[in-house]
Amino acid sequence: MNIVGFNFSKLSAERKKAVVGQVNIKNNITINDVKQAKLGMGVGQGAVSIKFVFVNEYEPDMALMKMEGEILILSEEKQTKAIMKKWKEGNKMLPEVGQMVMNQILNRCNIQALLFSKDLNLPSPVPMPRVKAQEQKKAKKKKK
Repeated sequence: MNIVGFNFSKLSAERKKAVVGQVNIKNNITINDVKQAKLGMGVGQGAVSIKFVFVNEYEPDMALMKMEGEILILSEEKQTKAIMKKWKEGNKMLPEVGQMVMNQILNRCNIQALLFSKDLNLPSPVPMPRVKAQEQKKAKKKKK
């Protein structure tokens, strides 16, 4: 099973007011639909299209970023049928598929959200690495 496609279909980012005080950033991923896709890859191969929405919400009501898109997964026909069966049973995903899809969405959308935050002068929605200065210890020399 491999991810063979990732496309954004809608990107929006809005800063509603200046950022002051404490800011809470909430992230949410929603899988809207899972459908079997036709790719013509040959016998024994299947494909699944997964539509998603990723939202970053800056609270209290400071900004909103929303990204919609689609992921295309190529797998064996047997696994494609299992994915579709699980989705039709209650809009759920197989654990291994869900993990792979969520990680891909987080990777791609967090990068886009980081770019939006820079352009809109918002705090980064992703914790950035920081360097901390340390005091240098003075080496004590022993006198003989």
